[in-house]
Amino acid sequence: MLRKKLLVWALAAGFGIPAVVTAQQAPAPPRGGDPGARGAGGGQRGGGGGGAQAIRPVPGKQGLYMVTGGGGNSTVRVTDQGVILVDTKILGEANYNALMDQIRTVTNQPVRYAVITHVHQDHSGNTDLFIKAGAQVVAHENLKKNLETYNPPQGKPGTPNVTYAKDYVIKVGNAEARVYHLGAGHTSGDSYVYFPDLRTISTGDAFAGTNLNCDYANGGSILSWAKTLEAVLKLDFDTVIPGHEANPMTKADVQAAQARFAKIASIAIDLVKKGTPKDQLVAQISAADASLNVGALLQQNNPANFAVRLDGFYDEVSKAAK
Repeated sequence: MLRKKLLVWALAAGFGIPAVVTAQQAPAPPRGGDPGARGAGGGQRGGGGGGAQAIRPVPGKQGLYMVTGGGGNSTVRVTDQGVILVDTKILGEANYNALMDQIRTVTNQPVRYAVITHVHQDHSGNTDLFIKAGAQVVAHENLKKNLETYNPPQGKPGTPNVTYAKDYVIKVGNAEARVYHLGAGHTSGDSYVYFPDLRTISTGDAFAGTNLNCDYANGGSILSWAKTLEAVLKLDFDTVIPGHEANPMTKADVQAAQARFAKIASIAIDLVKKGTPKDQLVAQISAADASLNVGALLQQNNPANFAVRLDGFYDEVSKAAK
């Protein structure tokens, strides 16, 4: 079986620690179908569920593709030595096979690495199948912790076989992907995948597009999210592959999201300092600036989710207000 050496640099606490990994030619992926595994994506987040998968090139970014449908968006970086994939669609062999079918329309190379951006199963669903096919599946260590209590109705996603604490760099062929954990945001285990030569970043639901929400049950934080996106914006990129949405977005879109979170944080802290109770906080923020749409961030239209998220939001704002 063909064996090729891939140089991977795992960076911890800002210091490069080189490690040489030997990757085998991936075996043929399983075929078959599991229609029963299809469903709404993400457990706490319903976005991106179902729909036919479709791959398309990212304009102006050679070798980079975006796969919509079947859950959250996947990013595909093609090289002559293999594929770097970001996110694996809704749990189920049918969705896995559909994703692999799309990838095979642009390359016959195997998936060497799959990076999981966060715990929700519309992004992490097929971890086990990619591991079984020979891929290294990379995620932040907090995602592994989130999995301990995450039990969506579609089934629990598998555990990644590679975790990192701060940074992780993947090199396959002529491509490099820098994986960053910059703090809590959508969840506590968010990963951003940066392709420096293409000035492109794949964000998962840490920047899902226009429909952002904060999952406090899995360690999300609106206050931290503002700081996390501020760190993201220091990277040199012009194109964003969001966790959802049909098309790539821009750095200006991320800047707008960061400004929104920062303003929500500022208003909320000021209101709590003035004694605003928890059950009035969202209404008072909306009264100050309705365009911030803070209710959507906390999934106000879903009573069960909203109660948990409001508790988490009020708790972190109260601590910051002291």
